[in-house]
Amino acid sequence: MPVTLLSQLPTLSHTRFTADRTRVASDPPSDSANGLGTLYVDEQRLVFFSTEASRGFSIDYPTVVIHAVSRGTDGVGAHLYCQLDGPFPSSNKSDSNDEEDDDEQFGELRFIPEDEKLLDDMFKAMSDCAALNPDDEGSGSESDLDDICVGDYQDGTANGDEEGNDDEYDDESAVQTIEELDSSEFITTADDLDRLTAKGKEILAHLESVIIEPTEQANGSNEDGRYDDAE
Repeated sequence: MPVTLLSQLPTLSHTRFTADRTRVASDPPSDSANGLGTLYVDEQRLVFFSTEASRGFSIDYPTVVIHAVSRGTDGVGAHLYCQLDGPFPSSNKSDSNDEEDDDEQFGELRFIPEDEKLLDDMFKAMSDCAALNPDDEGSGSESDLDDICVGDYQDGTANGDEEGNDDEYDDESAVQTIEELDSSEFITTADDLDRLTAKGKEILAHLESVIIEPTEQANGSNEDGRYDDAE
């Protein structure tokens, strides 16, 4: 997982957005992703750095599996939520004994700006930069999908390939386009959720607990009076 721990702020190519006085927290906890600093949404990578602590980190965009605006959980205010494709590395050498469990974990980062109104611009800038850095090799492995989904692919076969031979995919002509995919393989309605494994349902429940649904913002909900005009 291309996450780089930093002891000094690197040279940035083209920063789309900067959020000063932003707190970061990680789960599982890491001493390298904890505290107050500045978030830089650069076109090449996402960078967080604390000048006071002289430490930070950079993340390649393909490492971020999901990013979204979160309503805030566990006492954390509204923030930019990022799920990584593996656990966040620690600078503490004593944590090296936990490497055997890394394959079964995914890391989570929460960037909490002091000014909550920055979140929309922060999210848009990250979305734009992520689009500039697609994951050419694909971030999900077959074993990852097996843990979450069920269907023809779970037994290692696809489209009638009973022996699960992957040689056919060496030929570009064997790669399916969106139009050629079987729509029955996708979960598109609530009725299909029973096809998820227990782990898949657990992940879905967790994401639903932290991510704001776009309809909530579109409907202009203002129950807490946050956006009332000043009198």
